Amino acid sequence: MSAEIVHDRGRGPEIVGTRVTVYNLLPYFLDATASEAFIARVHGLSNEQVAAARAYVLNHADEVLAEHLRIEARIAIGNPPEVIEAAKRTRARFEQFRKWQAEHHALGQAQDRTSTVDSPEVPMTLPSFEEWLAAQPSNLRDEGR
Repeated sequence: MSAEIVHDRGRGPEIVGTRVTVYNLLPYFLDATASEAFIARVHGLSNEQVAAARAYVLNHADEVLAEHLRIEARIAIGNPPEVIEAAKRTRARFEQFRKWQAEHHALGQAQDRTSTVDSPEVPMTLPSFEEWLAAQPSNLRDEGR
C-alpha cells in the first residue's frame, strides 16, 4: 500500500501527487499526541496518505532517521554570512521603498485636501517595489548583486 502512495522523485520519499515528504511528517509521527486525522488536516492529506507515510517511515526507519538527522544538522548551521548580508541589503532597500511610498501617499492625501488647478499631481497608483527599484540610481539597484 505505501509503495503506491509514497515515491521518491529526488527530494526524498514524498506522498504521490503532493510535495509533502515523510521528513515533513516525521515530527508529527514522533509526537504521541498527534493523530493521523490531525496530521492529515494540517497538511491537506487523507488519512490513508498519512498512514502510508507512517508505514514507509516504520519500514525504512534507519535511512529515514539518518537523513532526518542530516537535515536537522544542515538547518542548525544556518545561512552563510554572504546570504545573511544580501538579505540585510535587500531589507534596507525595501525599507527605503516603504518610506518613499509612505511619503508619496501622504503627499497625495495632502494634495487631495488642497487641490488647485496649477498644482502638480501625484499619481494615484504608486509603483511596485520592482518598478521603484528600477528607477533608482544604479548604485542602489546593484548594491545587492
